[in-house]
Order: sequence, then C-alpha cells, then structure tokens
Amino acid sequence: MLPELQEQGAGQESIGASPRERRLLPAEQRARARMPALIEYGAQGTYVIITSQEGELPLAPDAAEWFEWLATISSFRFVGRQGRFTAYRDTKHGSPTRSWRAYRTIHQHNYKCSLGVTDALTLACLEQAAATLQAHVPSL
Repeated sequence: MLPELQEQGAGQESIGASPRERRLLPAEQRARARMPALIEYGAQGTYVIITSQEGELPLAPDAAEWFEWLATISSFRFVGRQGRFTAYRDTKHGSPTRSWRAYRTIHQHNYKCSLGVTDALTLACLEQAAATLQAHVPSL
C-alpha cells in the first residue's frame, strides 16, 4: 500500500501548477508592488527595463517613451556597466518633484548624488552617477 501512495504523490506533484503559475499571496503582491523598477545592462550589451507589475518593458532608453515612463514612477534601481544605485524622486513639502537623487550604501555608509530632472535622465547620466558612487567602493 505504501508504494501506491508514493506513486500518487509523485503523480500529483507533476500535475500541480509550476511555481511560476502559482497565485501570489496578498503580502507577496504588496511586496512586488513596492519593488522599484530595474534598469540593467544585460549580457547582450543592451539595457533591459523590468518592472514587478508588467515584466520587461520594450522601451528604448533616451527615447521619448523612456522619459514619459520615468515621469510616471517614483523610484528605480540601476545596474549599469560602471556600477549600481537606487534612484528616488526628491520631495518638497511631501510631494514628489521632477528632481532625482541616486543613493548607494557601501559598508554601512550612505552615499548620494544628484541626477537632475526627469528630462535629463539619459543613460550617460545614469552611468556617470553609477561610476561616481562606485568610486566609494574600496578596492581589495
């Protein structure tokens, strides 16, 4: 009788939904909603934009759609060729402004630099900020 139960269990596992098809719990949905978008330099030599809600976005960096998309978000993570950081909109009187700042914590020290306004957030600007913040990483 025990071998039959094991066979049933094995069969049920193969029939069940894969982890990617599993419905998210409410706490998982809230956590994903708070996850900032990711702009990452990929292995193919291009930048990829991924959001937790929409997946990969087909945006061309530095194009009009790129700047329109940036105007709709309040933060993002950047992983470029020169380094990485998290960017947040500055706030004034509790409201977000068009200005952005890059932040990075390295060995329990916080570093930041100004990125400028949304219309100035080109890939060159982001890579320069990443390089500036990366300079604080001690060499081994």
